[in-house]
Amino acid sequence: MPEVSTVYVVTGGDDMIVHVSVPSVDYLHGFLMDKFTERREVVGFRTSVIYQHTHNQVLAPLIP
Repeated sequence: MPEVSTVYVVTGGDDMIVHVSVPSVDYLHGFLMDKFTERREVVGFRTSVIYQHTHNQVLAPLIP
C-alpha cells in the first residue's frame, strides 16, 4: 500500500505499529475502513496523529 511508510512488529499490548502518510484525517478514516477492516486477521486498531516529528541522524556511542 503506497500510504504505508513503516511497519514495526512489537511485543506488549500491540502487535504492530503501522505508520501511514495521508493528506487528511478524512482520507485516513477511509483508508482504515477500506484497507484494515476488510482483513480478517485485524481484530481491531487505534489511531494516533503525529503533529510534529524530529529525527537525530547521528547516534551517540553506547557506553556501558
